Formats: sequence, structure tokens, C-alpha cells
Amino acid sequence: MSTFIKNAVFFIGWLLSPLTFWNDAFVNIPISYLCAWLTIKLIKADFLLLVLIFYWLSNGLGIILMYFSGKSIMRDKDTRSNALKTLLLTVLIYSIIIVILGKTGILKPI
Repeated sequence: MSTFIKNAVFFIGWLLSPLTFWNDAFVNIPISYLCAWLTIKLIKADFLLLVLIFYWLSNGLGIILMYFSGKSIMRDKDTRSNALKTLLLTVLIYSIIIVILGKTGILKPI
């Protein structure tokens, strides 16, 4: 795989992953909302559950894209462990926020 393609895939993965505090609010949650909204038009399901599922899928996809395109970046076990803990904590916090927004009626399909 060429360096340009690896870098592009890594960048897309970084945008989808919870590595920065802003990308979930501006990338993953809007993508999750849109996917849930489109899915609810096709099947009858709980909207909040769909948003959470797509949110976790988008974060997971980002991590997978980063992993496969940037294996050589995180060779150190401590770096990997700390990065994984940070990723999981960030995803958990945003998941709680999504649930709170859904339960209060702020997050709902249009």
C-alpha cells in the first residue's frame, strides 16, 4: 500500500476514532444520528439504540482503520495500553451523554 493511501486511511480513521475531544461531537455523533435516522425509515427500531450502535460502530471503524494503516506507529505496549484506555473512556463518556440526551428528549429523529 502506498504511503499516501496509508496516510489517507489513517486520517479517516483518526477522524472517526475518539482520539480527540472534538471529533465525536462534530463527526461521530452526527454520522450516528444520520445513520440512525436513515435506518429508522427502513425498519422500526428504538432510535436511541440505533444512535448508540452507529456511534460505537463509527468509533470502532476509526480504530480499525488506524490500526491497519498505522501498525508501525504504536509498537510500544505501554503506548498501546494508554491509548486503548483513553479511547474506551472517551467512548464511554460520549455514550453516557448520548443516552442522557435521548432520555431527556433532546436527541430524537426529525
